[in-house]
Amino acid sequence: MSAQRALRRLSVVLVLVFTFATPLPATAAPTWKAGACTSAEGVTVAADLTGAGRPEVVVRCVSGDPGTARTALDRAGLTIHTSEQAGVYEERDHVCRVENLPATADACAGHQEGKPYWKVWRVGIDPVAWRGTQTGGGPSGLRVCPGALVGFSFGVGTPQRPNEMSVTPERVVTTPGWLPPAC
Repeated sequence: MSAQRALRRLSVVLVLVFTFATPLPATAAPTWKAGACTSAEGVTVAADLTGAGRPEVVVRCVSGDPGTARTALDRAGLTIHTSEQAGVYEERDHVCRVENLPATADACAGHQEGKPYWKVWRVGIDPVAWRGTQTGGGPSGLRVCPGALVGFSFGVGTPQRPNEMSVTPERVVTTPGWLPPAC
């Protein structure tokens, strides 16, 4: 065998070794799992779809510290549609659909008085209950931290057509003795 032929075979072997021995890029770890967080592993997101036409509350544990309720919602693995117009809280890119709900033909042109919208909820204590947020910036203005629970519901917000969560915080996070952290 000639030296040139041996060198060519060695080159082919090395190419094959490096091609198949090179580790594949790691896939990104998921940012959420189904169900509530069991500890301070992340933030629990509860998307109450009942007011938007689907009798379901989707609960996800978003790992880590997303920082804001909006980032937690974005990382919860739900389909989120936003608007280019100002929302009810005057935030840009407000949430106008979650999981393609409501299933209307509107163009997500911004919140209008007396019309339904997605509302963000935090949990307060004494008693443990949902509390509507009055933050500037909407969900982007609500700080959340690991161990927290944040809710989203759809409705108008009038006595005739309330915008409220259909489940209590204790039905979402069932860990005995759970209390929301001070963020």
